Amino acid sequence: MHASEIRAVLARHPALCAFASRVTDFLDGHLPEPATEEAARPPWLGLRRRAAEAGLTGFDLACAATGPADGCGSPEDRGAVAVVPRGLERVAQGLAMFLAGRRDCDAREVFSTGHGAMALRYGAPAVVRAVHDRVVRGGELAGVASSEPHSGSDLRGLRTVAVDHGDHLLLSGTKGLVSRVEEAAGFVVFCKMVAPDEAAVVQTDAAALRRVPLSALWLPMETAGVLTETAAPLGLRGWSLGHLHFHNVRVGKDGLLGAPGDGRRIFDAHFSGWRLMMALVCLGAATAAIEETMTRARRRSVGRTSLANIPSVASRLGTSAAEVQAATAWCFSLLERVGQDGEGPDVAACSAAKALATDAAYRAVDVALQLHGSDGYTRHTPMEKRLRDIRGLRIADGPNDTLYSVLAQSLLAGSRPSPPLIVAQRQA
Repeated sequence: MHASEIRAVLARHPALCAFASRVTDFLDGHLPEPATEEAARPPWLGLRRRAAEAGLTGFDLACAATGPADGCGSPEDRGAVAVVPRGLERVAQGLAMFLAGRRDCDAREVFSTGHGAMALRYGAPAVVRAVHDRVVRGGELAGVASSEPHSGSDLRGLRTVAVDHGDHLLLSGTKGLVSRVEEAAGFVVFCKMVAPDEAAVVQTDAAALRRVPLSALWLPMETAGVLTETAAPLGLRGWSLGHLHFHNVRVGKDGLLGAPGDGRRIFDAHFSGWRLMMALVCLGAATAAIEETMTRARRRSVGRTSLANIPSVASRLGTSAAEVQAATAWCFSLLERVGQDGEGPDVAACSAAKALATDAAYRAVDVALQLHGSDGYTRHTPMEKRLRDIRGLRIADGPNDTLYSVLAQSLLAGSRPSPPLIVAQRQA
């Protein structure tokens, strides 16, 4: 099952075969078996640093292979970087995430620039150099701080404010629940940027603050005044989770990503692709779970009958495999179109694909756990950890109900033209 899905992608993009082999070799050397909750926790941040040494942290940006003219590094950096043909960076990132998910959902942070891509794509030269040195070369992590305790996925409802004092900003607010609060070198913070004379008004007038456009900035974690508060998550325990608190945190104006008010554009452009990455992590975990269950079904018997020959067992496994393969194909087809349509990513389709994929992956792992019997409910198999991890990724980066509604609203508004889809189907 795994081989057929990867083979289909590589058949369309043979130039990525060497890259996929590099990722697989890295995983075989450092994380040869799927992680379980019973075993010692892998040194995730250490693995990311090793991935940086192997050139597997900067391949997802076009500038990673072009050098100083693009502000993305020096010639010596590029010697180790896994070479990905221009235009296939997102597909390569999706391959890495799928392969990582087969070992563990927490391995999602080992490869690529992750959320640091926003700072590298939209940051001032000084920010680009700093983030490249730390995240790409050094293998550190970049986080993202968007949701707030009171607003969830409502971006217009954010109350974190950056007051513009000319040469610097003063940032105040709370973000949570945020992943990587202890490990990240810095965060991309989404906030509302206002003038000093507006600050008092918007702090007391929620409706006025909703009208302020979103902005984004890069905030190194060593910045004075940044406070962290951790919480214990149900799953995805390989990385810390918690809150970030800011009270008049001074940020240089060069920390602004893009122009003031560019935050929503930056968010949509990044998270359209990132949601597909999280989808593929879950789909990788689901394919591994299905394969393990098929192996078990062939070996186990009920009376004189192999478990694999019981129609209800075969039907459930087949249904799971069909859903996972269909979701995987959709995710990769969307990644192949990113940057090629001329109008930016299809936010609605990417949102729905992430929801569909994580739902399908959760059902597949649930079936796999059930067919493992009582063993599946223990911590010495990877099933229960996968189930908890995927459950978290059905909430992260936008809960699935919200993501499905994004597609529905797009369809109801008539903003999704049909001709390109019809042409694509005829070509296929």
